[in-house]
Amino acid sequence: MTGPTSFHGLDAVQLRAPDNATAMVTAYGAHHVSWMPANGDERIFMSEISAVDKRSPIRGGVPVIFPQFATYGPLPHHGLVRSRDWRVSDVGADDDAAYAVFRIEDCTETRTLWPHAFICELKVTVRGDRLAIELRVRNPGPSPFDFCAALHTYCRVQNIHEVRLEGLHGVRYRDRTNHDQEIEDPAETLTVRGEVDRIYANAPTSLCLIEPHRGLQVDADGFPDVVVWNPWATRSKLLPDMPDDGYLHMLCVEAAAITRPVTLAPGESWRAAQTLTCLP
Repeated sequence: MTGPTSFHGLDAVQLRAPDNATAMVTAYGAHHVSWMPANGDERIFMSEISAVDKRSPIRGGVPVIFPQFATYGPLPHHGLVRSRDWRVSDVGADDDAAYAVFRIEDCTETRTLWPHAFICELKVTVRGDRLAIELRVRNPGPSPFDFCAALHTYCRVQNIHEVRLEGLHGVRYRDRTNHDQEIEDPAETLTVRGEVDRIYANAPTSLCLIEPHRGLQVDADGFPDVVVWNPWATRSKLLPDMPDDGYLHMLCVEAAAITRPVTLAPGESWRAAQTLTCLP
């Protein structure tokens, strides 16, 4: 049944499609914390030692990044909305799917950090073997603004040593582990053998995350970039909200708009989405 629930004390919405595919999103950050396809296992990585006290962001799931990515700007890390409460504006069913819509607007606190009016809406839809997350941004104010955005998706994997990501051969990326050096990816498939933190510009809209006995298709619509991140062993030990071995079971594949910020004129809107589909 779709409706309100609680996630470690945080207000949340539980989505259940008619075929029993489920998802859960907290009001805090409109943060996606679980996705189980119909008759499937959990496909979203969550750190079991993450804080859920509203004093710091949740580690894992799908944080919403807006209007700044990471430290590329003067705002708090990853922007303004992942550590604030969103309002649940709609919950329901659509054909064979369950969905929920979350909404956040600027307030006095955000305007002290970023002097712009904004409205963000996040729609999460689950059905069968598919999860769709759509982000909309609107500028209701009197002046234009520029922003970056991303869906910081932590994909759960069984063993990072056996994972490959297909679709990025020949795409140029910014290597955040090496002073943002720009490199053209020469590999036919991306395998993780150490810390990876890359921003791929103008990436293909469809990627495949392949494991020995399962796969995940990652499709972007309106997001031109892709971020791929795994902290590996040394960095995992430095993150207070990540288990030492957490890196073994996650790979972030993030639909993003970073390398060329989006400009919204007064009254304009922008939308983009990421869809995850389980492969046999």
